[in-house]
Amino acid sequence: MQRIAIPAGLRRMRRVATGLLIAVSILYVVAYTLERAHPWVAYVRAFAEAAMVGALADWFAVTALFRHPLGIPIPHTAVIPRNKDRIGEGLGRFVEENFLAPQIVADKIQAADLAGRLARWLTDPQNSALAANGLMRGLATTANSLSDDDLHNLIRRYLFAPVERTELSPLLGKILAEVMAQQGHRRPVDAMLRKAAELVHEYEPQLRHAVRTRTSWLWRRFSVDQRIADRLITVLEEMLRTAADDPNHAIRTRIDNALDNLCQQLSMSPQFLAEGERLKKQLLEHSAFADYLRRIGRDFVDQIASRAAEQAPEIDTPLAQWLRGVAERVHGDEALRLEINLMLRGAVLRIIELQRHEVARLISDTVKRWDATTLSGRMEAAIGADLQYIRVNGTLIGGLAGLLIYVVTTTLLAP
Repeated sequence: MQRIAIPAGLRRMRRVATGLLIAVSILYVVAYTLERAHPWVAYVRAFAEAAMVGALADWFAVTALFRHPLGIPIPHTAVIPRNKDRIGEGLGRFVEENFLAPQIVADKIQAADLAGRLARWLTDPQNSALAANGLMRGLATTANSLSDDDLHNLIRRYLFAPVERTELSPLLGKILAEVMAQQGHRRPVDAMLRKAAELVHEYEPQLRHAVRTRTSWLWRRFSVDQRIADRLITVLEEMLRTAADDPNHAIRTRIDNALDNLCQQLSMSPQFLAEGERLKKQLLEHSAFADYLRRIGRDFVDQIASRAAEQAPEIDTPLAQWLRGVAERVHGDEALRLEINLMLRGAVLRIIELQRHEVARLISDTVKRWDATTLSGRMEAAIGADLQYIRVNGTLIGGLAGLLIYVVTTTLLAP
């Protein structure tokens, strides 16, 4: 059982109410003793007698709400402890129906201008720096709680999901067509042709050997094969270097035509489409690719954690500047602010609609778990001294009522 701290004001009013009961009780005894010698004291006795009755009745009523008076289990006392579960259910329903009703929440949100308030708050550099620091730390805490597999699944689901839904072959065809339209393929083709010319020179011995093995012994006898090889190597080198320097060369035209045809094949050929999907699936399902996603995910988390640990709340970071810029734009654009408020209103209403029954159940279950004495003490402490004022008022009003009855009885109804 949890001990409830009694507020000082409640303790003070308890002493006042109890002291008043004792005072009128003493007054009654004194008045009763002096009444025969001094008949006018009967008025005082009538007041004190009725005041005692009123004080005792209100003490009983107030005490019976929270516990058995004097520990005696009188029927219909300790009302709150006996009905603890029903009170919890009623409190949950009350909050659900009167505080979390969708229309009530919608009216509050519409009148609150949440977007405007948040924008005004964020325009202060200190607030935007504090918000940025909180976002970084929250993101770091959330990210650090994820395992490597969780990071892999998140990256795969949210970053690579569009890739998985996109056909690879047409995408490559569009990219290649755009590169060719911007003449971006010229330099790679130039480099390729120059490299081919270098390879002809580098592999000259192999080329000469190939020519020699493919000519007759008679030509080799008169070194005709060597002259053929010399001419072939010279022509190949000159042709490739010329093509590399001349964008209008026939070889360049053939290469451009081949690339145009490849673009069309990539975009329309069923064979290319199927092969592209096979390669994409093979890549995405490869264990090395999965390991790569886990590694970049963990590196990203480590960088966030490092930045969050090093960042002081008062530092004006790029994130804080971005938040402030967004806030200034929202603050100055009434139409945008209205649109954001509508979005927030819809989001909050959806959350409330989904969770308000859970909130009511949470309140009910929490009250049910409380000890009966704990609940009684908490409610009495929450109400505070007001119930003790009832005792004081009962004492005084009871005494005045008793005095009035005595006066009426002795003056108007006496024979």
